[in-house]
Amino acid sequence: MKISFKIKLLPALIAAFFYFTNGNAQCSTTNPAGCSCPVTGQVNCTLLPDIIAGKGTLNAANGWSEFSQSDATPDKGMLRIDVSTPNIGWGPMECHSTDNYICGGDTLYNFFPAPDFLCPDGSYPKRLIKQRIYEKAGNTLQFTDRDAGWMQYHPSHGHIHIEGWGLYTLRLKDASITDTLQWPVVNSGIKASFCLYDLADCNNFPGDCRDASGTILNNTDFPNFGFNGDYGGDCGQVKQGISVGYLDYYHRFLDESFVKIPYEACNGTYYAMVQIDADNHFIEIDKSNNWLAAETVLTKQRTTNSRPYSYIFSKKGNSICQGGTLQLEASGANSYLWNNGATTQKININAPGRYWVEATTSCGATTSDTLDVIAASPNSVPAVTTDDNVCAGERADLYASGNAYWYDALVDGNLVFIGNNFQTGNLLNTTTFYVVDQAPAASGATGNLGPVSASFSGDGNYLGSRGEYLIFNAFLPFKLKKVRVDAASNGSRIIQLRDQYGHVLLEKTIALVIGVQDITLDFFIPSGLNYQLGLSPVSPIATLHTSTTTNSNIGFPFDLKSVGNIVGSSSGDVSFPFFYNWEVEVTSEACSNGNRKAVTAHVAAGPAIVISGLQAVYSHNAPGVQLTATPAGGVFSGNGVINGYFYPKVAGVGTHTITYTYNNGSCVVQDTKTVDVVLDETLLKDDFAVQVWDQPGAHPLLWIVSRNNAPVEISIFNSIGQLINKMDKMVFTGTNSFPMDFSNLAKGLYFIKVRNAANGKMKSIKVVI
Repeated sequence: MKISFKIKLLPALIAAFFYFTNGNAQCSTTNPAGCSCPVTGQVNCTLLPDIIAGKGTLNAANGWSEFSQSDATPDKGMLRIDVSTPNIGWGPMECHSTDNYICGGDTLYNFFPAPDFLCPDGSYPKRLIKQRIYEKAGNTLQFTDRDAGWMQYHPSHGHIHIEGWGLYTLRLKDASITDTLQWPVVNSGIKASFCLYDLADCNNFPGDCRDASGTILNNTDFPNFGFNGDYGGDCGQVKQGISVGYLDYYHRFLDESFVKIPYEACNGTYYAMVQIDADNHFIEIDKSNNWLAAETVLTKQRTTNSRPYSYIFSKKGNSICQGGTLQLEASGANSYLWNNGATTQKININAPGRYWVEATTSCGATTSDTLDVIAASPNSVPAVTTDDNVCAGERADLYASGNAYWYDALVDGNLVFIGNNFQTGNLLNTTTFYVVDQAPAASGATGNLGPVSASFSGDGNYLGSRGEYLIFNAFLPFKLKKVRVDAASNGSRIIQLRDQYGHVLLEKTIALVIGVQDITLDFFIPSGLNYQLGLSPVSPIATLHTSTTTNSNIGFPFDLKSVGNIVGSSSGDVSFPFFYNWEVEVTSEACSNGNRKAVTAHVAAGPAIVISGLQAVYSHNAPGVQLTATPAGGVFSGNGVINGYFYPKVAGVGTHTITYTYNNGSCVVQDTKTVDVVLDETLLKDDFAVQVWDQPGAHPLLWIVSRNNAPVEISIFNSIGQLINKMDKMVFTGTNSFPMDFSNLAKGLYFIKVRNAANGKMKSIKVVI
């Protein structure tokens, strides 16, 4: 069963526990005299935290779960791990949020996003945070705040998490390397995020809190135990932290608590490596103790000494620039021997040539394909380029002639697109990209990967499932230009490229006809491990041919030497779903020789707009308030907004977002304000109140404001007391509205009487038609 909430292990006395050391009361911000310095006798010092990875929670015997490649998603091929992060320092690990956010590539200062706000690229904004560091000065405490990364909302938990708190990798031991942190990496997980708070103290997790010599520490071993002591119970948006002598704990079945075991891996002894704050956002007493390596003996993968493999990955392709270097990285192994004599997982080369590596793993010893590294071909400035002008939040369409390679920097930087017509992401500020006309020879060869025909195995079916996919590696970055499919029906399919964790990288909707056909994808695929090519779960239809076999293996791996290979499928080695005869083209990066030409997306920031005259809180009975904003001439919208006025009565009890939209003829901009309408119970004599809206008129609204849920009787009488109509309704706590239709009645005076059936109280109100 997947656990989707943070497991709470708080002992009953965490919030109220007081501890005494050397006759002093517990160290706290309200009792600085009770705080001790690391050096005996010191009265002025900095009280830093010291975060470690808990060796009692994760070790060779406990704290991890292995899943086979045949297990169902989302656990398929996962090594899930438990991680705890004790604070054994002298001060708390404390962070505070700011009102500044990262949104895409922009920093937004003094920004107050609505709860459902998304950045232009569809992501949640990242809220910048500060680490608070306490200093003891005699019997007083001071603090300084420093930049320390960001936090982000995680909708799957409903939590605010500190991003990048943990980095998890799966490694193999290289007996020739004494530094465990340098052991070869088999695969890396997602940088895990944590909601930092005090889940337990050191006494409740015996063995997790240890000093440098490995001695187990208990609560009594911390002179400043419990400082700061108020991080329990919630994932705060303003403050989070871990107190001295306490720890945070993240269960193996929560999001991001895993590392993927490669599809090709065999059983054997591996190591789950945990590194806390690998990006060094936070200051601590000691950063060298932020990791642990737990031996993990895998037993649910391929049989030991079967189907050995050795790969060479190059993120920048197989061409090398004159005077430059190119990094080659081998797949994870226990030992390496490159043909140039190197024995490390990664090597840097500075000359064209042929390169291969011999590697030993649990799957056996083998030699990689030979990688031909060529000299990069000359490149030049594109003859024609076109800028674009857009409004903030829109995509720009940029153009360059020739064999265009687009980068985000003039020199080095990241390759962001290959092709003539580059559509950017949503932009908030003017952004310049840099394009080069790269001669085709430097892109390497085109080739075909995978079986040519859907009938290659002699068996198969038109699978209606959208959940099947192929698993493949890209040793070099390449463009997947075309694939071949056999469709059983006409209609569109949504084809997705996903990373090894199932995150969508690219997708394209293709209209297919019945039969065999080649379709153009033009997916740019970076060098990487265990990508997925499949259909979207919301693809309109599936019914594409899948090849099957009654043998143990349909033919995997399918190789394009030194470029990539297809190693399996979501159903294992016995089926080959959907996509045949891949046409690929290696896309080596162009040299950074200054030939790149600037192409700019000019972003027109709309005028700054501000909503004014709107209070944060209104009573449910408050009169309407006129809305104003600068510049004038825009349109207000939202619950309770009518003709430029906000009516709390109409909006009802609750939180409402008021939006002002302004169009200056070039750009459309918006500003929002959040307003709370609260129930004023002092106005609710007999537990409810009655009003009418839109009077005089034949279609008034009857408003009933109630203190609680109750049935009501609504009766309509004419001026001489005759009953015209009667209805029964249910009202709920807060504001309730009921449209009334008097259009069939003669003009005149009428009465609406409302009886609360729960307490028998009656209220009457006049209406004029």
